[in-house]
Amino acid sequence: MTVKDTIEREVVFKATRSELWAALTTAEGLAGWWCDGAEIDLRPGGRLTLDFGPEHGINHATVVAVEPESRFVTNWRPFQDEPGAEEIPDLTTQIEFRLEDHMHGTLLRVRESGFAALPAALGTKTIGENEYGWDMVLTWLRHYLNTGEKARWA
Repeated sequence: MTVKDTIEREVVFKATRSELWAALTTAEGLAGWWCDGAEIDLRPGGRLTLDFGPEHGINHATVVAVEPESRFVTNWRPFQDEPGAEEIPDLTTQIEFRLEDHMHGTLLRVRESGFAALPAALGTKTIGENEYGWDMVLTWLRHYLNTGEKARWA
């Protein structure tokens, strides 16, 4: 069975590029919608640490590309706690955020890829979880941008 490789989402936010960029690329912004706490070294090769709390743990990512207010790319291991993950220490998925002007605010294109390179069972499980996950966290991002309030695990 072939594992689908990529998840893609497009969402328009009633926010400026600067506001959306800050939510995606600052520790305060990321902690406002995606995780409990974050640290980020916003440069290619820099580290991004996302603390998802006691239930989901800490995830480390590597910053791949930064084009201010336009494009942000990271590699991460969303499956790091799954059985067998220790056997594939160099495999990651890549998340790309692209921001574009839109008549109603800013269009965000999210693309996560690399699932097909994972062992089949792990790739199938991870892409399924992440497809649902992106739909959920992008609603949290909308809430955060619209209200300034954190909305997680609701």
